Parts: sequence; structure tokens; C-alpha cells
Amino acid sequence: MTHKQKMLSLGILATTLPFLLVGMYGLISGRYFIPSKNSVDVMGGDAALLLSALTLLMAVVLATPEIIKIRGVDIRRFKVFYLAIQYGVIAAFTVVLVISQTTNWLHDPVDASFIKRFQDINRSGDDSAASAAFDPELQLLVVGRESGRVELWNTHNPDTRFVHDAHAARAEFIAFGREDGIVLTGSGFDSSHVQPDSGSRVWDAATGKLLVTLTGMWAPGPMVASPVKSLYVIGDSDSLRLYDHRQRKLVGDIYKLENSAQVTAVTSDAESGLIAVGSSNGELLLLTLDAAGDQPRLKLVRQIAPYEKQVRLDVLALKFLDEGRRLVSVGWLPEELRKDSQAEISEWETGTLKRQRTYPFSLQTVNWAAAVPDEPWLILAGLESSRGKIELVNLQTGIAWRYKANTSHPRAVLLPQVRAGLILQSGRATQINYLDAQ
Repeated sequence: MTHKQKMLSLGILATTLPFLLVGMYGLISGRYFIPSKNSVDVMGGDAALLLSALTLLMAVVLATPEIIKIRGVDIRRFKVFYLAIQYGVIAAFTVVLVISQTTNWLHDPVDASFIKRFQDINRSGDDSAASAAFDPELQLLVVGRESGRVELWNTHNPDTRFVHDAHAARAEFIAFGREDGIVLTGSGFDSSHVQPDSGSRVWDAATGKLLVTLTGMWAPGPMVASPVKSLYVIGDSDSLRLYDHRQRKLVGDIYKLENSAQVTAVTSDAESGLIAVGSSNGELLLLTLDAAGDQPRLKLVRQIAPYEKQVRLDVLALKFLDEGRRLVSVGWLPEELRKDSQAEISEWETGTLKRQRTYPFSLQTVNWAAAVPDEPWLILAGLESSRGKIELVNLQTGIAWRYKANTSHPRAVLLPQVRAGLILQSGRATQINYLDAQ
């Protein structure tokens, strides 16, 4: 073996080391890192494990012939054999990577046994749900309890869940960071000015590990991943704060609402770059996030107060449609307009913030609302004729379905991948097959 050939073999061995490290880390952690245009994306589940195994195998099949060559063994007669193995492993890796990025193959977000497992564990529980949210890409159902407890349920592996006594009380705010592989939870009771070490929490979605506590806020509120990677918008009483996950801290300027109105709802749209905010005086704001400078900051695009600015006109939920061209809001009405219902669902054209339509529903009072990510659904919780109900509103058809609950403050979450939902109520979780009603 010539000196030049030996150096070439050593160079190939050096290039296999990153493959070896990535493969080993993926098998241990269950997460696989994929470079994207401007960042690094994270994959979990069975696809991550298979890609990790193939990456490790790729390192082995690339390194083995070179190690044998360096030891002085002539393997030229086996060249066709080991090249076939190398190309086969590379082809398998490419196929799995492409399919896992474009389909749900090997990435089924909800195991068939998950709902029954969830119901069994929630039977006869006495800690009511304050919030619930599901993310199919992270394969995670998060439940916030009135006690402040936070539960992270792996819907792909029903026996895996993480439970934390995370907040002082009422863990009512949940947000997902898909690209960062994180979950944010919060409670309005976590004032750092009362208890210095309290605040919104950031969790690793795969391991349930607490990554950081965001202290320094008066009354943490609703939160959402912004259109800019790794930046998150968090309500704090009458202000909006920015959390940078890369730096693990709050950054940028604080954006304050007018007239000391409280932030009650927030959402974002990646396509348009818009961030929508709803307040306790019924106001709707559209903002953008400028992250080009040294400090990111929020900029107002337009705002509207449909019923002027009155107290107790909370905007409960917001949802963008049609790549940010439309915005749907759920909010309380002024007292003089609450003849048939306490709330209304309105659709706005974001270019002008002109109301386009309202959606019918039946609840007389609404105490909680949520938008379902990537699906045309709103979830309302409240009362109809003094009975607790969950109402699902389809924003495509305008049709709504109602489901009984045994409490006035139920919560619900939809799992579209298994055509079902869960109503979290007093002492149990009830399955609803809402897609079968269409």
C-alpha cells in the first residue's frame, strides 16, 4: 500500500467518524438531526431510530474496507462485494429519509392503544384539566391540570409519559416548538415577583426533561412559536415577551398593549409571517417579528377593537386560515349583546381586519376555546341550558357538533390521525368519534 493510498484510507476513516457519532446518539436519545436550509431539524419516533441504525451501519461499511487495507490485506477481489453493500446501505438510508420526511410511514403519531391507556389512567382522577393540546409531529399530548401539574403523554408509545408538578396552579397555557423539539407550559399564577424561581417552563418533548424556567414575568400568559425559528412569543400580563431557544432566555424589546389590557390569546402563521394577539378588552392586533437586528422586536401592522375597548371582552382563541389571509377569533361579547350567547366566532380578512362572517354555535356561555393545529376545527367549552358541553365547530362547513360533559369546565383535544377526540372531564376522559359524524 503506497503512502498516498494510506492517506486516502485515513481520510475516508475520518469522514466516517461523524456518521458514527450521529448514529450512536440517535440510537441512545431517539432523536435524529437533519440539516435544513437555514437550521437543523429534529426527527423522533421509529423513523429516527431506523435512520440512526442505518447511519451507524453506513459508518461501519465505509470504514471496514479501509481498516483492512491499512492492515495490508489486499481486498481488490472483494471490491464488487463491499461496494454493493455500501451502495445498498446508502440507498436504504436515502429511501427512509425521503419517505419519513414526506409521509407518516414509520411515524404514526397515535398508537391504536393510546386512547384506552389514557382513559384507564385518568379514571377517577380528582385533578381537573385546565388545558390540553396535541402535536402529531412531536407525537405528544400535553395536559395541564388545575393543581399546576403538567403531563406529557407520548401518543406513539402509550406507556411513556412524563409528569411534573410544574406550576403554582392552573397550568392553562401550552405551546409546541416542533423544529426545536420542545414544549412550553405556563400559568398566570407563576409571578416571579411573588415567587422568584417560578415562570413559564420549557421541556424537551422527547425526554420530558426541564430545559429552562423563564423567570422575571408578572403573570405568564398564552404563548406560541413565532414565524422565526427558535423564537417564541409569550404573553405576560399586558405585555408580549420573546423567548430565544438558542440562547435559552428572554430577549428583545417588550411590547406593551394599550390601556393595560391583558394578553388573552396569541397565534402565528409561518407563511405570512403574521402574529395575531387578542386582549381582555376585545382588541385584535396583527404584528410581525423583526429579527434582523441585534435585538428582535415586534412591530404592529394593524389593530381593531370591534366593540371599542371595554373590560371583560376576552379573546379566547385565534386561528389563521388560508396562509394567513384570514383570521378566526373566539371572543366574549359586550353585556348588551349577550342575548343568545356570551361569545361569538368571527372571521376577519387580515389585509384590512374587516369582519367577513360569523360562525353559528349553540353554547350560551363559553369559558374556554382552542384551535386545532393543521385542522379546520375550533373547540369550545361551556354551558348549554346549564349543562356542561363541548362544541366542535368546523370552519370549512360551518357545522357544529355538541357533546355532553359532567362538569361546567370540561376540556377537549382532537386526535385526527385516529379520527377521534378526548373530552377531559370530572373523573374520566371520554372518547368522541367526531369525524364519523360528518
